[in-house]
Amino acid sequence: MHLVVTQAQFWSFLLALALSLVLTPVFMRLGLRLGITDKPTASAEESVRRGRQRVNQKVTPRTGGIAIVIAFIVAVFFFDSLTVQLKGILIGGGIVFIGMLLDDMFDIPALLKLLIQSVAAVVVIAFGVRVTAFTNFFHGGCFPLGIGGIILTYFWIVGITNALNLIDGLDGLAGGVAALILLAMFFFAALKGMATMGAILVALLGAVLGFLVFNYNPAKIFLGDAGSEFLGFMIASLSVYGALKLPTTVMLVVSVFALGIPIAETVSSIFRRAARHQSPMVADNGHFHYLLLFRGWSQRRITTVYYLVTFALCSIGLAIALLGAH
Repeated sequence: MHLVVTQAQFWSFLLALALSLVLTPVFMRLGLRLGITDKPTASAEESVRRGRQRVNQKVTPRTGGIAIVIAFIVAVFFFDSLTVQLKGILIGGGIVFIGMLLDDMFDIPALLKLLIQSVAAVVVIAFGVRVTAFTNFFHGGCFPLGIGGIILTYFWIVGITNALNLIDGLDGLAGGVAALILLAMFFFAALKGMATMGAILVALLGAVLGFLVFNYNPAKIFLGDAGSEFLGFMIASLSVYGALKLPTTVMLVVSVFALGIPIAETVSSIFRRAARHQSPMVADNGHFHYLLLFRGWSQRRITTVYYLVTFALCSIGLAIALLGAH
């Protein structure tokens, strides 16, 4: 088993990275001009205690996702011919991006956001991207899922789309975690000779890294819901697509482990809000990174811990997947 990186993947990464580095400052200024910003109303800690999902102490544009998406799309279409299924994923990603950009601009209701995410997930499923079976790692063979696979795919995509958004509360946190997840998925795709999928992943990775230059603490720009939910949607959808291209569902194993922190945040948030008789879609200040912030940890220290944990989880997922992939 050899790691194979194609020229198309190399240039896709560089193009996306370069475009992101150029476009992010442009949309930083545009976000400030158009008022697509996050405006603190109190101290950082008090802002969080009021249920805000940011801890910035100055007006900060929420338009980083726009730069990421443009850089990614240009890199993908410039270098790669896409399968019908990948086109479906990009269409679904476009639906999520546009819908959440409207949320960044106008603060749309939570139920409408869920509807937009659901439509995008259904589009991806309609293009044939769905979990069809689970691999039996112990005795070989697969367990066919039938219609259950469609239901599972829907909840996986919508769940992960929101999961990455839940950890987008500190400078560089969601973007850095997403970059590590994309790197792990690309590493596995390259080992398995999945050239087109690898090019998609590495283009998205380049776009995210270019953005992180301006998003790491102290952040000059944020992802916005358009950026965080687009990344979550793409990671979830591409992990399912990767599972279709192999005789086993090992790509999902990589993704489940790599997404350990966002998944844990989502599950804990659901139970925490249910215990308080709150809607699971209502923001609160109980996330792990906020609790650490209240204990006096700096944003950089928290993000470093999250990066290290994500790296460890990605490594475990890759090891299990590679042992189970024949």
